[in-house]
Amino acid sequence: MELLLFIINTLIFYIIILTVAAYLSLFERKLIGRIQLRRGPSYCGVFGLLQPLADGLKLFFKYNCLYSHSIYSIFGVTLLFFLSLLQFAFVPVLNNFCLLPNNYSLLLIIIINELISFSEIIIGISSKSKFGMIGGIRVIFQKFAYDIPYILLITCLSILNNTFNINEINISIIFPKFNLLLLLMSIIFFIINLIKLNHIPFDCVEAESELVAGAYTEYGGILFGMIYLADYLNVLFSSILYINFFIKIKNPIFFILCILLFIASIIIIRTLFPRYFQQKILTISYKYLIPICCIFLVWALNIN
Repeated sequence: MELLLFIINTLIFYIIILTVAAYLSLFERKLIGRIQLRRGPSYCGVFGLLQPLADGLKLFFKYNCLYSHSIYSIFGVTLLFFLSLLQFAFVPVLNNFCLLPNNYSLLLIIIINELISFSEIIIGISSKSKFGMIGGIRVIFQKFAYDIPYILLITCLSILNNTFNINEINISIIFPKFNLLLLLMSIIFFIINLIKLNHIPFDCVEAESELVAGAYTEYGGILFGMIYLADYLNVLFSSILYINFFIKIKNPIFFILCILLFIASIIIIRTLFPRYFQQKILTISYKYLIPICCIFLVWALNIN
C-alpha cells in the first residue's frame, strides 16, 4: 500500500512539474512579446493557453527519422530528459515537500548536474553535422569552466551549515541581517546558473546566428521536444534551488512569486543583452568567478 501511494505521489508530482515547465515556454514568449511590443501566442485557446499543448502534440507527431540518429544521440537526449526530471526528487518545493529526502541531497544534485553536462556533450559530439560537433565542443569548454565555481559555491554553503542536506541549509543563520557578502554570493550563484542554463548572453552552446542551433542542429520532432522541455525543467530547478539557498520561503504564494520573478529576470536579461564571445565567457569564469568562490570557500573553512 505504501509503495502504491508513493508511485501515485510520484506520478502526480512529475505531471505537475512537466506541466509547469511546458507553460514556462508560454510565459517566456508572452513576456518577450510584451517587451518587444508584440502580442505573443494568442490564437490557440483563450489568451494562447493551449499553445504549449499544441506545440507538444506537433513535436510528438512530427515526422522524425529516429533511424537517422545514432544510438548515442538518442541515449544522450533520453539521459538529459531523465536527469532533468530526476533532480527535482531531491529538492524541497511547496511547504518543504521533498519526494526523496536525503542527507546527501546536495552531493546528489552536484552529481546529477555533472551528468546533465555529460549528456549535452554526447548530444553534440555524436551529431553527424559539423555545426552540432562545434556546439558539442563549446559545451565541453563552457560547462566545465562553470562547473568549478558551481561546485565550490555549493560546497561553501554546505560547510557553513555543516550538512549536505538541502533541507537543513539556512543562510539566515550565517547572515542574520542582509549584507553585501550575502548579496555577492547570491549574484554570483545567479550568474553561474545563467551560464549553465545556456541563456543569453551566455548561450554559446546554441549561438543560432553562428551555428544554426548549435549542438541541437540535427534534432527534430520528439527528440527536440525532449531537449526543449529539459531546458525549461533546468530553469525551473535552478529557480527552486536558488530560493532554497538564499530566501527560504515557506508560504506557497510567495514561493511561486519568487520562482516567477527569478525566471522573469532570466527572460528580461535575454531581451536586453547581446551574446558574449566564448572567450569572454571563459575569461569571466577563470579570472573572476573561480577566484571569488575559492575565497568564499577559504572563508567558510575558517569560520567553521
